[in-house]
Amino acid sequence: MNEATLPRDLLLRIESEAFGADIDALTQLKEATFESETGTVAEAIERVVEAGNYVILRHSRIVEERVDLPEWLDEVVNSLEPATRSKLFIISQVPLLKERRIRCKDRMESQRVPTIDEHVLREYCLQLVGHFDPHPERWSEDDVERIVAAAGGNIGFLVTLVRVASRIEDMDQLDALIAAEGAQMVEQMTVYARWAFSQLREFPEEQRTLAFLNDVSPCDLIDLEKVVKPRSDRPMMRVLGKLLELGLVEREGENLYRLTPLLSHRLERDLVGPELTQWKRRALEDFVKSPPKVETTEHEFLRIETRIQAAMLTGEEKLPNSVAKFVSAAHWFQAGIRLYHANRRELAWRLLKKAYTHRSEFTQSTRVEIMRYYALSAIRMRKFEDADAVIQLLDNDHRTKALAAFLCGNLEEFKSRDRRYDRRDHLFEAIRQYETALKLNAGKDSRLEHTYRPLISCILHTTKPDFEKAERYALEYVKLRRTVFSLMALARVYLHWRYREDAYGREVPEDIERLYHHALDDLSNHPGVNSAHFEIRAEEAEFEGDFAGALEFMDEAVAADPRPLLRMSRWNLMARSGDANIAQQVLDEMRQAKDEDDFRGNWSVYLPALAEIYARALKTAGKPLGLLNQFAVGLQDREISRIIGRIRT
Repeated sequence: MNEATLPRDLLLRIESEAFGADIDALTQLKEATFESETGTVAEAIERVVEAGNYVILRHSRIVEERVDLPEWLDEVVNSLEPATRSKLFIISQVPLLKERRIRCKDRMESQRVPTIDEHVLREYCLQLVGHFDPHPERWSEDDVERIVAAAGGNIGFLVTLVRVASRIEDMDQLDALIAAEGAQMVEQMTVYARWAFSQLREFPEEQRTLAFLNDVSPCDLIDLEKVVKPRSDRPMMRVLGKLLELGLVEREGENLYRLTPLLSHRLERDLVGPELTQWKRRALEDFVKSPPKVETTEHEFLRIETRIQAAMLTGEEKLPNSVAKFVSAAHWFQAGIRLYHANRRELAWRLLKKAYTHRSEFTQSTRVEIMRYYALSAIRMRKFEDADAVIQLLDNDHRTKALAAFLCGNLEEFKSRDRRYDRRDHLFEAIRQYETALKLNAGKDSRLEHTYRPLISCILHTTKPDFEKAERYALEYVKLRRTVFSLMALARVYLHWRYREDAYGREVPEDIERLYHHALDDLSNHPGVNSAHFEIRAEEAEFEGDFAGALEFMDEAVAADPRPLLRMSRWNLMARSGDANIAQQVLDEMRQAKDEDDFRGNWSVYLPALAEIYARALKTAGKPLGLLNQFAVGLQDREISRIIGRIRT
């Protein structure tokens, strides 16, 4: 379960998994009226216990922040009759709040699993080597130390590393597996994921399985086999076997498989290319249209939910009747978050708006998350009034004032990019609100991390940047967490400070070149650097007036990470080149991009910026600006007129 799970969803899952409820029984339960839904869930758990079993709930979070399980679970716990043996186990990485432990006093025992110290981890590593490797004697003490250091205290990751390393014929390849000595665990995981993906280059079935499980997880073996359609000489179990060996997929119960948490936020960036994306879209659409067959009554409700999940992610609104009746506000919310993080802005906004309208069905912590994501989505869709209404609600509650300040900063930042508003005033207000959010979120690392990045960006976009302040925030950001984003922010601060003469306050430091190159080297050496190094070098080339060099770096950046916003930055650079041939290339590429999934799914969001780039390219290519109407279909006439007016001047 996750923080969006509703009592009725859990009830249907228990009835399906524990008692084999078929589609008819599940339909009756979905439509039934109960005096207390949490009480009915408790009764179902009691029936499981009477049958000699128990229930395990695993907290599978759908957002990055540390969000608690829903409060209604306390009511379920307190409704269970005391007994001599446990009835319900709840596994979560989020420690239970003190007030909730008190609320469930005498009904629930809280047990924290302590972190394993390095000495114990080393002993455990040796045991794993003896278990997985038929020739454990080939492991040196240094090999064991490096594996332990790479695992960073994460037992699951340690098991994965030892299991895979045991299959390496030459131990000299160990460095390629675990990367440079001393790197942090998160960086090691990034390197390991890329190494594992490199083992799948010649295995299209494995790639398709991962791509599908990235959106629909967990999934029943029967459904996976129908979606992936492996060759006759490579049955589905063999495909899954390779993924299990690499630690990319986990088995959850009988015939259920899920993507391992190791791949969080890495799959789309490092494995899924355009061809695999197109295959996945077709596979999801076909999957939605095929209701679960009666081959087995196992995991009946889960198989229904996977189709709902797939339908939401593809924007499919016409579901088979046998599936549509089980859609709940929880499904809208979960799919909305996934689409938001996948940059499917318009579809995400529609689903999150539905969840926001039904937020009263959820408990407090989940309501806050719904409001947060709906506000963020509305801001990106330029529905500023809707976002402002949500921010006011959050600001009126002392528990959510920090979130309100962050969202207000985000709203002001996006207004500063919109030509309907005064850029300067909104930019300074964004900085003020982000700084307020920093103070209110003191000690909450993940929230601070999300605030530093836009705050520094806003400072650099002011007419006279306060580089001293930007440097201070960037150094705090790097100290908090050394990620690509923090290192890139620091390098960009020094780059702009070095070249811009419009600085506010302190003069340019004498050693600015050394500071910049040191920050750039740190960024370049980060395992997850991807396109970031090329983006910074392209900016540097622009400051130097080297257009050809800037374009070369942007070409490399897009080759490393072809996300729409980066491609738009490249087109903008090319449109400003003054070269008619390069401008014509922009026009051709932008017309082709209209039919691509990445742009089509967010067309209304990207269109104003795309239209301006297209108009600039028309002017540079010597084409009539009136041709913009053919490209910018859907943009209001007055907006097109404004764009043409700006380009002409």
